[in-house]
Amino acid sequence: MNALVLKLFNLASFVYLIVTSVFIADFMRGSMEQVYVMPAPYAFSIWGLIYLLLLWLIMKSFFADEELDRVVQGIGLWFPISMILSGTSVVVSTTPSILFIALSLLTLCVVYTIIQGLGLPSSKYRVPFSIYLGWTSIATIVAAFVAIKGNGIEEILSIGELGWAVIMLTAGGLIALSFHFLQKDYLFPLVFVWGYVAIYLYQDSALIKFITGGFAALLLIVLVVNWFKTKAK
Repeated sequence: MNALVLKLFNLASFVYLIVTSVFIADFMRGSMEQVYVMPAPYAFSIWGLIYLLLLWLIMKSFFADEELDRVVQGIGLWFPISMILSGTSVVVSTTPSILFIALSLLTLCVVYTIIQGLGLPSSKYRVPFSIYLGWTSIATIVAAFVAIKGNGIEEILSIGELGWAVIMLTAGGLIALSFHFLQKDYLFPLVFVWGYVAIYLYQDSALIKFITGGFAALLLIVLVVNWFKTKAK
């Protein structure tokens, strides 16, 4: 695809994401507040940062240097598709929303993998996608629980909501930890710290507080220690 056309498509997809997420979306907060993995409302303000970073990347691409041109061409249509899927997930009903947000997560994984494979001299163009991918990962977990709750499902494989919340939050924390070591990425796990602290503050369950608080503390310790080790080299 022509580079200019691709950049314009990125911009159009971003506008769609903003319009659907900010002006059209109905987050159905009454239902969402009842799930064990729901973070405090302030946590969703991270979308503002994500939007700003995506806008910066898209606008800068029109005046791109060679490095950013490689990124834009490399990720191709995967990037705008992820924004379209993400925007659509907030305007459809609860059940299909999980499909759209999960597909958005998958496309972002592809985008991130492509960027990592480009062997760029710096990680600055990875930053928006690290944060976007991290928060979409948490949003997918939340959306799944909201969809299950909204359909009146109380147990899956004889495990109730609290049990699955423990499983998914533990899995998420381990993924964030592994992601840091495998990708040398500090921002992806920091997003999980942000989300898990918000869940800790919002939920009353002692078990949920133990898991989210424990992983948030563990991730912070690991990130700080590794950051100092890197600086010491």
